[in-house]
Amino acid sequence: MTDRFDLTGKVVVVTGGTGLLGSAYSQALADQGAQVVMADLAAADPVAKADKVQTPTGLKAHGVVCDVGREEDVVGLFANVMAKFGRVDAVMNNAAATGEHLMRQGAVFSPFEDYPLAVWEEVLKVNLTSVFLVAREGGKAMLKSGGGSLVNVSSTYGVVGPDHRIYEGMKFASFPGYSATKAGVHGLTRWLATYWGDKGIRVNTLVPGGVENNHDPEFVKRYAARTPLGRMAKREDMVGMVIYLVSDASAYSTGQQFFVDGGWTAV
Repeated sequence: MTDRFDLTGKVVVVTGGTGLLGSAYSQALADQGAQVVMADLAAADPVAKADKVQTPTGLKAHGVVCDVGREEDVVGLFANVMAKFGRVDAVMNNAAATGEHLMRQGAVFSPFEDYPLAVWEEVLKVNLTSVFLVAREGGKAMLKSGGGSLVNVSSTYGVVGPDHRIYEGMKFASFPGYSATKAGVHGLTRWLATYWGDKGIRVNTLVPGGVENNHDPEFVKRYAARTPLGRMAKREDMVGMVIYLVSDASAYSTGQQFFVDGGWTAV
């Protein structure tokens, strides 16, 4: 059974690879023997950060600068990977615009009745158009490689509405573009699963709950009280499902949503 989870010799691309979750995914995949490609914005310095991630045999991750919202960058990412490694076996479609990322624009948490179109369109580009671009180019690469696994990362807020009460008095909140785009990810996953089903590419969605990341203690308390397991997620809580979805252990799973949310959506 352990061989089903072994990723030795597999080339796995992780977009948003240097972030809180992306870096955890990258290290976990490397720990299972995968050759990991960490793609992220130039400001995140993916080349330097990839140099710190290595497999048990000492093989280091490969860092690539990529803005997933730019078509030419995504095309270049997979051209780079195919030129260097000759194959792509799995893609973690993980990059996303979160509230923290967009806060510098100043209006991401505006009331819906006054919500700026520019912010809405920016979220659509990064959270949904980029998922399409990475799926398209990653799919081409996996088709040339004989098949593979595409894991799109969504959110519980793409399935159920947020409990707005837990954000009262906070400097941040849930925002409409996030929920809309994450719901769109589920639709794209199902479409691609049926489209590529006979071509050896499996497509599934990882659905994380809220992950603790230096949040306001009061928010953490409220979120935990709303969750059956009584806490927010830690980034390490996600990696078991990632290994399952990327590996041969999930060989008969496609078009599905895999929730790691502490029971949030069960309430």
